[in-house]
Amino acid sequence: MSSEYALNLEAEIQRMLATDIVVLAAQSFVALFPGVQLGKHLGSGKLRKWLRQEFGKPRWTEGNTYAFDALTAEIELIYERARIASRDASGQLMLLPRGLQLLAAPDPVAALRELL
Repeated sequence: MSSEYALNLEAEIQRMLATDIVVLAAQSFVALFPGVQLGKHLGSGKLRKWLRQEFGKPRWTEGNTYAFDALTAEIELIYERARIASRDASGQLMLLPRGLQLLAAPDPVAALRELL
């Protein structure tokens, strides 16, 4: 990996970590869940892929991208705490009734903060 690429990736990871986690959770939810029916699952790995696309597009084989995995887990916990989505036994995210409310909200970040 080139040093310039590594520096850019590290800067993107730091930008991602500095972003308000509730903002990331709301943005990812409204980007990923439209079209998912109530009680149905979001495709496996979509949240992690969304984060990687939003912040630096790292190669899947790079070992220094554990921050993406950690933030994915934290966002999933926020989804569950707000009861907008829940992980099933296989780890896939299932859309819950309150998730439909969030998708319809004019300000998803404010709506998610209220649900928390």
